[in-house]
Amino acid sequence: MHIEVASRFAGPPTMGHGGYVTGLLASRTKGPVQVTLRRPTPLDVPLELNEVGDGRFEIRNGDEVVAESEPATLEIDVPRPPSYEEAVAAEAGSPSHYNDRGVHPTCFGCGKLQKPGEGLRIFAGPVEVDGQPQVAGVWRPGPHLAAADGSVDAHWVLSALDCPGAFAFIAREVGAGLLGRIVFEQYAEVRADGDHVVTGWQIGGEGRKLFAGTALFDRNLNLLAAARATWFGRG
Repeated sequence: MHIEVASRFAGPPTMGHGGYVTGLLASRTKGPVQVTLRRPTPLDVPLELNEVGDGRFEIRNGDEVVAESEPATLEIDVPRPPSYEEAVAAEAGSPSHYNDRGVHPTCFGCGKLQKPGEGLRIFAGPVEVDGQPQVAGVWRPGPHLAAADGSVDAHWVLSALDCPGAFAFIAREVGAGLLGRIVFEQYAEVRADGDHVVTGWQIGGEGRKLFAGTALFDRNLNLLAAARATWFGRG
């Protein structure tokens, strides 16, 4: 099938938001999934989304593979999140507000110039829980992301778990450049009309590779989804 990633779903201004693009593939897989981004996703260009067998999918731009997915196992230790009130307070220090504009002001996930009801507007900022540094913010998906039954598709859930992984590094003055790979699993239904806590934390690094965890909780701090991402740090 043919798809296009519209410019309103950009991360950095010239390419598709990593969570949005990986979500296009993750939403087609039952259970945990690994999605690898092979190159930046062009905007407003016809692309092919293909099923290639054994639960694997790919997005192609002509002869080039842009992204590919496969069933996976998510191995991650999710730390205790901050309270909803602590997550709200943490937003004040979010990289979304740096220099009054943010890291990428029009980013679909974290851009403060995205209008409510269009971008996700997740402004995760630094917080500590049990002595462990994290970032956290709040997210209310809203009716524009709701299915007929009021639930939120995995595509949007994974989109929400993208930027907080980078912010876990950026908020502590470590540059995280581009998302390379993400392993994602959703454990429970996400409701469009509810407030949620989104967290991110550093897992480690290997050369230019930076490893981050992210998680989504309902307001009562029940774990709904998690992801482990590989970012390529800025040299």
